[in-house]
Amino acid sequence: MSKYNLLLITGEKTTVELAELSITKNVKITNDYREILKLLGIGTNLPIFSEFEEYILHDLRHFQAKSLVLIESNNIEGHTLIYHHDKDSLFFGFFSVINDDQDNINSLIDVLIKYAKKNNFKNIQGPINIPTIIYGWGFMEEHGAKNLMIHKPVNSPIYNQIFEKWSFLEYSKDISYEGYISDFPSGFIDKYEFNDYEIVHYDNWDNIEKIKTEFLVLNARNLPKISVITPDTGALFNNYFAFVKRYGDPFMFVFVRYQKTNELVGCMLSIPNPFSKDENSILNSFVLLSMVIAKNHRNKGLGLLVIDHILKEAKEHNMQYLATCIGSHVVPTIEMCKKYELTLTRTHTIYNKQL
Repeated sequence: MSKYNLLLITGEKTTVELAELSITKNVKITNDYREILKLLGIGTNLPIFSEFEEYILHDLRHFQAKSLVLIESNNIEGHTLIYHHDKDSLFFGFFSVINDDQDNINSLIDVLIKYAKKNNFKNIQGPINIPTIIYGWGFMEEHGAKNLMIHKPVNSPIYNQIFEKWSFLEYSKDISYEGYISDFPSGFIDKYEFNDYEIVHYDNWDNIEKIKTEFLVLNARNLPKISVITPDTGALFNNYFAFVKRYGDPFMFVFVRYQKTNELVGCMLSIPNPFSKDENSILNSFVLLSMVIAKNHRNKGLGLLVIDHILKEAKEHNMQYLATCIGSHVVPTIEMCKKYELTLTRTHTIYNKQL
């Protein structure tokens, strides 16, 4: 077993327990969050704006994240963020190497796996780039769109290919349909009856915050495990909500109540895209991030009702373009996008490796 340098920089109130790894490059492990902020730019095409730092630092601190940094001749050659929520799963994000060098990609994967094994994790999953509301997840597959869009990282498909050679298996696929905003086709939702349901759309943030608990319970009870990509989402809600408040508008949250019981049975959360503005410097695009309908209220057209409402509101708020975020297993929503004549623009794959 060869012995290589494993350097350490300690950071805010945390320490790193070092393990001896057999690797072919020098590696630095850092939990200095300010240094990590600088490293994240290596692993994403999406800007690390200074105004985003409070949201990024929140998640880094919450997960006590660290960075594995590949170094050669005192130069940074690659980087990946690592963090965990429980003792079983090691999550990684912002995985990238300079110039997409294949040897360095292999070396960094090797380091990631050895680190996980030395620290007794049972599996590795990613890339999941925290805060996911900004930087998204998955390696984008070949021929994906490369325009800047929040939550949609861009990378070379070589990462998908090499991770698969290391026996990382597909955990989930995230499909993006995109296009310019228009009304639903005439008669699209007319076949459904909504007399027992009420769209709830607030014009201020305070009222949305008041139903936070209902919103989280609805998600927890009705989202399958494969649809919950971000770990510990309940604890991150306030941070993500603060981001949407800063750049977005209350119309981006839409809820459905069942009038007979006053129960919250549906919701849609959208996020603004700070990377696109019109000629007046006003944001003009957003992402439909997640939609949840209670299990016993599905197949009643409520998803169509919610989307129809939010698209009409979006047009009134200067929004011209939208992107979606859909798990490949959510067939009804995919079919809805096709009927709305959106274009499939990119697919992102999240990988998992059992150890």
